[in-house]
Amino acid sequence: MIAAVVLGALLGAVLFALLLRLAPPTAAPLVQLAHFDAGHDARATAALGAGPAAAAIGGTSAPPGGAGRGNRLTRVQSSSGWWLSRQLTRRGIGYTSLRQDLALTGRTFEQALGRKITLAGAGLLLGLLASVGLNMAGLALPAGAPVVLALVLAAVFFFLPDLDARAEATRRREEFRRALGAYLDLVALEMAGSAAPAEALPSAARIGAGWPLALIRDTLYRATRGGRNPWTALSDLGQRIGVGELRDLGQLIALVAHDGARVRSTLTARAQTMRRHELADLEGKAGKADQSMRVAQILIGLGFIAFLGYPAVVAVLSF
Repeated sequence: MIAAVVLGALLGAVLFALLLRLAPPTAAPLVQLAHFDAGHDARATAALGAGPAAAAIGGTSAPPGGAGRGNRLTRVQSSSGWWLSRQLTRRGIGYTSLRQDLALTGRTFEQALGRKITLAGAGLLLGLLASVGLNMAGLALPAGAPVVLALVLAAVFFFLPDLDARAEATRRREEFRRALGAYLDLVALEMAGSAAPAEALPSAARIGAGWPLALIRDTLYRATRGGRNPWTALSDLGQRIGVGELRDLGQLIALVAHDGARVRSTLTARAQTMRRHELADLEGKAGKADQSMRVAQILIGLGFIAFLGYPAVVAVLSF
C-alpha cells in the first residue's frame, strides 16, 4: 500500500514537471516589464552589501550553480527555491507579506522558498514513515490515512518558515518604528535650524548607529545618486519592509514638500503619534503580563487548596 502511494506520488510529480516544461505559463508584457525592473533594482541593491540593511531594500538571489556553494543539500535547496520563485513570478503570485517579512530578516525570497520545499519534503517523508511504524506496531490504519497524514505534515512543515519569518520581522519592525520616531524628531530639528529637507534627511540619519538608521542612510544615498525624490524613496522603503507609518509619511510629505514649515509640523506630529502608539502598545503588553500573573496566582492558590484538602477528602471517602 505504502509503496503504491509513493510510486503514484513520484509519477504524478514527473508528469507535472513534464507538463510545465512542455507548456510553460506566459505573462503579459507589462507584467514581464515590471518584473524586469524589480529584478534590476534588487540586483543593484545587492551590490551595496549584505546584512539586514541591504536585504531590507529587496533582493533576488542569482541562479544557483555558482562557486562557493555549500553542501549538496544547500545546493538542492537553493535550486528548488529559485525554480519555485520563477514559477510564482510567471503566474503573478507576489507573496507580498512574506517578502516584506524576509526583507527584515536578512534572507532572500528564494532561500525561504527552498527551505519551505525542504521542510515540506521532510514532513511528507515523516508522515509516511510514521504510517509504516504504526502498521508495524499492529495499529491498522484506514485506507488513505497514510496519504492524509503525510500531506498534513507536509503542509504544516511548509508554513513553518513563514511563522519564523513573521515573528522575527515583527520584532525588527518594532525596532524600526522606535528609531523612526526619533529620526523624525531629528529631521524636524535640522529643518528648524534653516536646513533644507534634502540636507536635513541625510544629516539626521548620520547621527545614529543602529541598523534602522543605516537602512535609511542607504536608501537616501541611492535616491540621491539616482536623482529620485527622497520622500518617494522613503515611501517605497516603507512599502518594501511593511512599515505603514513610513509609507504614509512619504506620500504625505510629497504633497506639501514645497512648504518647509508644513513639512516640519507634519514630521513633529507624526513623531508624536508614533510615540503615543508605542506607549499604548507598551501599556497593552504590560496589561497582558499583569493578567497572566493574576491567572498564575489563581492557579497556584487553587493548587494549594487542593493540596491541603486532599487528605481530608480521602479520609472522608475511606469511611
